[in-house]
Amino acid sequence: MYAQRVSSLLLFSSAFLLPLHSQQSTQTPVQRYQAAKHTFELHSEGDFLHDDSPAAIKSLESMWSASADAVIQLLSQKPGATAKDIDAALCNLESSNDCGKDDGARQDALSLGPHLFLVSQFSSEAGTVFVVGMRDGKPTLLWSINTTEAQERDRRDWIGAWKADRAGGACRANGSGHKPGSCGPLYASLGLLPPDADGKPRFYIDAGYAQIMGATVGKQTSVWRWDGYKPELLWIDWHDFMIDQKDGTQFVDGVLSIGEKDEFRTFYGCGSCEARQMLRRLKITSNNVEDLGKVSTTPELDLVDELFWRLANDRLTADIASPQVSQLLKPQILAAKLESEKITPQFFTIGMLGDVFVNRTDNNEYLCFTVDGDIGQLYFILQNLPNKGAKLTDVKQAKDDYGDCPKTFPKQ
Repeated sequence: MYAQRVSSLLLFSSAFLLPLHSQQSTQTPVQRYQAAKHTFELHSEGDFLHDDSPAAIKSLESMWSASADAVIQLLSQKPGATAKDIDAALCNLESSNDCGKDDGARQDALSLGPHLFLVSQFSSEAGTVFVVGMRDGKPTLLWSINTTEAQERDRRDWIGAWKADRAGGACRANGSGHKPGSCGPLYASLGLLPPDADGKPRFYIDAGYAQIMGATVGKQTSVWRWDGYKPELLWIDWHDFMIDQKDGTQFVDGVLSIGEKDEFRTFYGCGSCEARQMLRRLKITSNNVEDLGKVSTTPELDLVDELFWRLANDRLTADIASPQVSQLLKPQILAAKLESEKITPQFFTIGMLGDVFVNRTDNNEYLCFTVDGDIGQLYFILQNLPNKGAKLTDVKQAKDDYGDCPKTFPKQ
């Protein structure tokens, strides 16, 4: 029954595409976009991954082509068009009635220079990024990320995830031969960076990988330089991201900060939790992009995680915790380790991270956090020692309490 349905869809879509191709020169970009989107929806799974059929791939490419043509048409009719005008034109591709609503297309246009625009556009999280500008006195498509040539700094083929034939389930399947992060589709937001020493525009693309379920997603962030004819990739990396996490991607005071979701070694965060929050920092100088590495936004939790790991592995803790702290927690950490190993050898966790509250003062820091295991809630006092870093000097425990952290440390 399923095979018959798929066969019928293929026959229908093939018949549908023939007149589309022959009438392409007479149809408007809006008409072409909506016709291609209709076909794409017939061949997509949950509006995210297509079914890998030729009709699906062709329809997605046609949607992207129509998007670029809509911008070209706008610039031809209105030479002084702004990025805001481009946003409106792309938003109307879906339907003038849906423009701006949650189920409509999403777009982001930035001006790289006079009559030169960087554009991101996506529908149902299947998107593309392109540049439109002037050539021989006419607006034209100068570059599209889904057809870009291989980049020297993209050793893991992450840019390849933008290709239309990698926006289906086959690319993500085990044994496909594709590297992690090299399968789409993706959706993106854009940001401008200062031009380089030669005045060449630079920008970043902050892109998420489409997925049907889950609050933690994969993202790729890339930095580019426009050399006048095409963009050159300057930096790219992949990371996890919780869709509602506090720190995203932003450029401030010469540094591009990229919020990332990381993991602790001895406790874990749920899919809709922030878990270990890191900031990847890139210093944007006039000549290059300097990777400054990652910093934690909650070093207090990192210190507790380090303590738990040392206690579980019988390592010295005197430099990071007082005897009172280690003596109270070590038996419980070892018990949690034994329970974890019953599930899987070499596996260790004390539970899922719950609520966290940090109160920083001039001399001390107070940390409360909850895990859903037997340890419950812990309340730490941390002291920042000159030239020695922070140390956990006191801990109190409220077992069987998994609720929100109080905003004050328990009295002595």
